Amino acid sequence: MNVGRDRWGVPHVRGVTVLDLAHRQGRVTAHDRAWQLTVERLRGEARTGVLGGSDAWDALARDLDIEGTARRGFAALDPESQELFAAYAEGVRAGFAEGATSPELADRAAPGEWQEWTPVAVFLVQHVLFAGFPTKLWAASVGPGLDPRLAELLGVEPPHGSNAFAVGGARTASGAPLIGADPHRVFEAPGIYQQVRLSCDELDVVGLAFPGVPGVQHFGHTGHVAWAVTNAMADYQDVSVEDGRLVVRTPTTVLGDVGLAALLPLLRARTVADVDAALDRWVEPVNNVLVADTAGRVLHRVAGRVPVRSDSEWTGWAELPRTEVAPDAVAVTANDRTDERWDVLADRFAPSWRRDRIASLLSRADQTGAVDVATATRVLTDEDGTSGGSLLALLLALPGLPGPSRALVERLRLWDRSMAADSYEAGAFGAVRDAVVAAVAAHPLLDPARAAAPPVHSEVLAPWWHLPSRVARVLPDLVADPPAGLDLVAIARAALAQAAAAPAQAWGERHRFAPQHAFADLALDPSPHLPSVAGSPLGGDTESVVATAWIPGTDAVVTGPIARVVWDLADRSRSRWAVPLGASGVAGDSHHDDQFTPWKDGTLLPVSPPEHSPPAFTLRPVDPPADAVLLHGWFTQPRATFWGMGTRTVEEVGEIYGWIAEQDHLTASLVLLDDRPLGLLQTYDPFVDEIGEHYDRRSGDIGLHLFLADDSARAGRTSRLMEFLLEHLFSDPAVQRIVLEPDVANEKSIALLQRHGAELGPVTEIPAPVPDLPPKTAQLAFIHRPA
Repeated sequence: MNVGRDRWGVPHVRGVTVLDLAHRQGRVTAHDRAWQLTVERLRGEARTGVLGGSDAWDALARDLDIEGTARRGFAALDPESQELFAAYAEGVRAGFAEGATSPELADRAAPGEWQEWTPVAVFLVQHVLFAGFPTKLWAASVGPGLDPRLAELLGVEPPHGSNAFAVGGARTASGAPLIGADPHRVFEAPGIYQQVRLSCDELDVVGLAFPGVPGVQHFGHTGHVAWAVTNAMADYQDVSVEDGRLVVRTPTTVLGDVGLAALLPLLRARTVADVDAALDRWVEPVNNVLVADTAGRVLHRVAGRVPVRSDSEWTGWAELPRTEVAPDAVAVTANDRTDERWDVLADRFAPSWRRDRIASLLSRADQTGAVDVATATRVLTDEDGTSGGSLLALLLALPGLPGPSRALVERLRLWDRSMAADSYEAGAFGAVRDAVVAAVAAHPLLDPARAAAPPVHSEVLAPWWHLPSRVARVLPDLVADPPAGLDLVAIARAALAQAAAAPAQAWGERHRFAPQHAFADLALDPSPHLPSVAGSPLGGDTESVVATAWIPGTDAVVTGPIARVVWDLADRSRSRWAVPLGASGVAGDSHHDDQFTPWKDGTLLPVSPPEHSPPAFTLRPVDPPADAVLLHGWFTQPRATFWGMGTRTVEEVGEIYGWIAEQDHLTASLVLLDDRPLGLLQTYDPFVDEIGEHYDRRSGDIGLHLFLADDSARAGRTSRLMEFLLEHLFSDPAVQRIVLEPDVANEKSIALLQRHGAELGPVTEIPAPVPDLPPKTAQLAFIHRPA
């Protein structure tokens, strides 16, 4: 398997073609995440019950017809995308056939295997509960006795996260744009995202992949363009319960298209325009997307499909907002309403606390120096308690408090509002707030909400009916403007007294990392498979930038940033990232949770660390007698048709290159990687060679013929090889332009040259480079000396 790894175990997958790359990505993912791939496949097939635990998920998956939707979604893909998904699935099967496994699978049956549509199902599983239908069910389940304003406040869909910001090149230290981002979801073990580098002849991408889905989806950097997303909080699902069955209408179910035809164009993207065009194919989830490229362009757009409604009918699709971000500007999205154009998405968004805090931090950075990667990582790990202001103001204004409560208030008066894990003031504030939330949730005004229950699939949907969590999310609004009958002053006094009487605790003692394992969903014991860092203290808070969300009444932090990335468009190798756990899905493996500390403290890890032994490319002249057998082997392969020497014998090949060696205006050299031949470089003087008569020759031109062998050692290194060859040719100061003439039908070769800056010229018939070979119809191409 052609896979390297950095010191953190992150796979660097290399292939020759895109399909070869997809196969190898699937294969390495099977070895790294065998349990995860198994349980996600079974979730998509509505068969998790075969694992021996609860089958509650399966009933939901059958109602939603995840498998049928995935099959239809696969059928809707273009042929090349279907081949990509099929190659990935075949790679997963190959990995399992080689023995890929995980402790969770020991002595546990998991019948079935990966199909070509399974990656589509895995993508659907990851997002099926990501939009608003559970909250719509919650609102419908609440009795009519709930105060209308309380019903409106509590009926807010919890943000599924995330922060993302793009800084224009005029405000960065490098002069090129920079993107920082962190998606917020449930912490899972293994992690939801898999860090990966994918490279082949036509692309070289780093990013975050959903294990089980080819390529990278929401976060990627191709070396030329990068992108990151946040949930746009769009209302694009309708839900009902009919005859005891859950019915959810989504853009995917209406269109029969999951939108994953965007993946290949994303992998191949080189500009903002390329990513923008790829995202036109996106369906759901509906995301804010920030995109930036090395040319300096920055775009903020919403991608996906949002229905236009007329009563209960969907009559079309809304035109979604987009903004060009100026070079001296900053774009920030944190699940909030950017401006009035976002109103086509929904009528409720996340509060603007995180967005405003990020914008403020970036503005401060401007005052002390330009924004750089280190600045961006500090922003992403900011722990300021942005949303607690209204409750804190209420506490500080309470008159006539008894001694212990008054002493606690005086401590809070001096508090800097940082929710750092070692802060005792943050711990005290958290204790007061927890008591306030519990009292509000227990208040008679909320009796109708407390009595509500999921109408179907209660075991899966229960978290949406956890009333203290709903109260906690809207507590700042309740404190700022309490409904009639809710005496928050009395509640705050009692909460202060309760907290003052309790032993002092640092915030991290009541705010601990609690990743979830699928065994818990199956009503099995997850403890043997949890990471060693489970239970570690965390800083931050629900609406601080770090967004480590608390569950009222517990110390469990189950949602937060499931990755942090900073994409540098000046130099990808300066980009950084980290996930809460690690590359391996196996508890106890050295890479299972080794990224926790750099993720938590914001140091993050280098995205593309140097290879242990960088590829050493060299050239040596062809030795016709000694190299004839090698060259003949290359030229007689089916892929060498365009070279025109497939019918030559070994002796004839030796004679042809003996003749080339005798010509003053021709050269022929083998391209070597660590002394292993990978290709053939031939040059000619267009002022002597007949080919030069077929285009407008210029002083400083050199002609080039290039043959690259079908060798696995070249996998993922073609771009570096091309860079080496161009550097070699332009090392001669007399060379101003390289002239190439690949066969017009050789689309892959032409695309490779364009990726390295070639401008296409006319198509013309030209003679062969040596006598007694047939002419060809060539696509002339020109690469100019870099400025």
